[in-house]
Amino acid sequence: MLTSLLPGFRHLRTPFALGALCAFQLWILVGDYVPSRSEAQGFIERIYALGDVAGRAAVTAAISFLLYLAGDIVRLSSTQMVYIVERLRLPNIAPHRFSTLSAQSRYALNEFSSNAFVKRGGVSPGGNVSSLTERIVMEFTEIRMRLIANHLDVYLEHDRYDAEADFRMNVGFYSVPLWPIIAWYWTPWMLLGIFASMVLFGNGLRARRDANEILVQAIVSRIVDSRMYQEEADRDFEPSSANTPIRPRPSTR
Repeated sequence: MLTSLLPGFRHLRTPFALGALCAFQLWILVGDYVPSRSEAQGFIERIYALGDVAGRAAVTAAISFLLYLAGDIVRLSSTQMVYIVERLRLPNIAPHRFSTLSAQSRYALNEFSSNAFVKRGGVSPGGNVSSLTERIVMEFTEIRMRLIANHLDVYLEHDRYDAEADFRMNVGFYSVPLWPIIAWYWTPWMLLGIFASMVLFGNGLRARRDANEILVQAIVSRIVDSRMYQEEADRDFEPSSANTPIRPRPSTR
């Protein structure tokens, strides 16, 4: 029972944490403009009255739901965050640290992809292998679905790293504005917290590489089949006009 509940808790954690983080930053910026209970009038006064009627437990549940909803709206995928980071030219500092696929995984995937061309004579596999590798990487979402259907234990291990990556990368990304806000209202020393956000984001990227490593090993070990690889390998058995021998027609004389 606990095993079946854990994946759900993992996916609830990130939106709730993002919602709380964004709400805290908003509270620092505009909290002074929110009237207190004794000063509230109109709509704000009705909100306070609604809290009295519903009770503290209902108010807590409503706030938690709103935080989750807000966090789910602003949450970004790792692809989107890496794209933003690339636009900021940060990968130029350390390209290998901003990749979602480790060098070992890419090498293993290239070696696997090259097997699709071994029986094809006269074809230079260099660029073809790289192209096939990229297509297999784009197939990772389908690979996840196949793991759910046929190898749930492997998928759960992948999902654990994937959830950790999603949490760390999003929290690290959205916590960057927090430190300048606190520094403005308190002390400039809080700007050092930006480095903590960067480290958290880097840990998320490392977890993302670990999650993708599981998918790569599942593919190269043939635990699941890659549709892109199979389509490329099947071309070895397609008839080609260049390789079809020309047989002389028998004479009718």
